[in-house]
Amino acid sequence: MIELKEITAMQGEFRLSVESLLLKRGDFVAVLGNNGSGKSTFLSVLAGLKKFKGGYMLDGEEFRGLSSRMRHRIISLLPQQTSLNMPFDVHYVVLTGRYPHTDGRGYRDEDMEATERVLREFDIFHLRDRQFNELSGGEKQRVLLARVINRDSPVILLDEPLSGIDLRHQHDTLDLLKRLSKDRVILMVVHDISLAVREFDRFLFFVQGALAYDLSKRELDEERLSRVFGVKVSFIRHERGIFVYTEGGNG
Repeated sequence: MIELKEITAMQGEFRLSVESLLLKRGDFVAVLGNNGSGKSTFLSVLAGLKKFKGGYMLDGEEFRGLSSRMRHRIISLLPQQTSLNMPFDVHYVVLTGRYPHTDGRGYRDEDMEATERVLREFDIFHLRDRQFNELSGGEKQRVLLARVINRDSPVILLDEPLSGIDLRHQHDTLDLLKRLSKDRVILMVVHDISLAVREFDRFLFFVQGALAYDLSKRELDEERLSRVFGVKVSFIRHERGIFVYTEGGNG
């Protein structure tokens, strides 16, 4: 689905590098690393929002050869910060996720049906007539997530999507994303290491702009994570999984 080779991108003086990476449908991937390690820049490159050098194949096609409309049909991105201050109601905000599937002249019945379904899945149907600007931070985040999912794209990129969302809706959102990932590629920037280890099976770790590790859950070890985060990371393993805790710095 996604194949990267010798990717480099610049963000001012910051340099992102990914030597090689292969992602396929069914991958539910946590993207981790300290602040400024390149996670958001990486998602921006995948979404086509940042210039890059190197090879990027998307669903068997050269990414640079795809039209902007086709890219938007295949990839949907929820950035870390989204500016949406216009007076739209929740239903319309979520509906706009369907725009890449339209002919540009209006929304179809199937777009309306998909929107209603997503509103219910994210437990925001009761907010459908509320103005987006009147919502709490967590409610806004769920609406923006619903808009991304409503695009129904095979590649979904999420930059800290659980920020501000209460625990119950975090749990429900993760369950929904895991179900969706069965026939999609979903990459999600996560800061909570324990949550990542508990919920994901594949992990991309960035260190100072470079993709340092691409690991499965069984390949995770304390030494590697300690190097990535610059603190001592320890595991407590039990029948329900792995509990992660940190202590101090590595000097």
